[in-house]
Parts: sequence; C-alpha cells; structure tokens
Amino acid sequence: MIRQTRHEMLTEIKTRFANRALTDQEVPQEVLEALVEAASHAPSCFNEQPWRFLIATGERRERLLATLTEQNQEWAGRAPVLVLTLSKKTFTQGGRDNYWHMSDAGCATGFFMLEAERRGLTAHPMAGFSRKQAREAFQIPEEYDIVHVMAVGWPGDLHLLSEKNQARNHPKSRKPIEELLL
Repeated sequence: MIRQTRHEMLTEIKTRFANRALTDQEVPQEVLEALVEAASHAPSCFNEQPWRFLIATGERRERLLATLTEQNQEWAGRAPVLVLTLSKKTFTQGGRDNYWHMSDAGCATGFFMLEAERRGLTAHPMAGFSRKQAREAFQIPEEYDIVHVMAVGWPGDLHLLSEKNQARNHPKSRKPIEELLL
C-alpha cells in the first residue's frame, strides 16, 4: 500500500505504517545492527546522540513483552524482536540538562524505522507499556528517559490478528499540509 502524496518523496515514507501483522521469523543480528547504524546518522544537538536501543530477543524479549499492555501483547507477541528506546537526559560533557534529547531520539527512531521499511521490515513504536516495569526489568538508570517500545519483524498474515487489530492495520490518513503550517 502506497499513500498518495501531493509531492514526490521517498517511497519508504509513503509505504510505512504501524503494521501489526508480523511473523515470528528471526531478524538477523547484522540487520538489527544496520538499523541501529542508520539511527546513528540522525541529527542531534552537539552530536550528543543521546538515544540508546535495547535490542530484546530471547529471554530479554519475554521480559520486555511482559511490560506491554494486553492489547499490544496480542499482536507484538509475534514479533521476534522488541526494542526499548531510551534517551539520555544530560550532556556527556559537563552533565548539563539536554532539553533536546527526546527530539534527537525521535529523529533517530525515524531513521531506524525508514531503514527497516527499506529492508522490508516493520518497526512499529508503541506507547502502551509500563515504563516503571521496563526500568525495573532492565535496571535502567534514572539518567535515561524511556521513550517507547518498538516491535520489529517481517510483515505477516493479517488474519492472525484479532478482528479489532485487523480493522486497525492499515495506513491512516494524514492531516493536510495546511493544518501543519502555522
């Protein structure tokens, strides 16, 4: 499915959506590293690169899956990889507050997701999880904000989803450009 756009842009921008239909097929480690490398090229304030990605497979995946809401567990439980995205709240030099860390982490996530899309993968970020449980499960220091969890995997069979998630599993409409400009 390709969204129709008024202007020409990267195909990956037009095809990416929050796909919930995933297979449990393994994602090779070198592919996961390539996604993180793509993220490393995102812009960041003073080149701080405050984002961190906790790649969860195997037993770590099960621990992270347990932090998701029941609704997200239903579909994300098939994903072979879950990623906990973190953002360091202070600058490395001098320890001053980095007010731009979440913006930087968002840019990095966008690069991660677009590279996943280019490689035929889905990277679906979620807010439906317990930050407190995730922090405890992985002993995340307070110097990091927990941004989101991403399910990463290969697109799968839509019919394995509940009816509710089948109905939600399509590209959503976007606001007109005029609503985004002030």
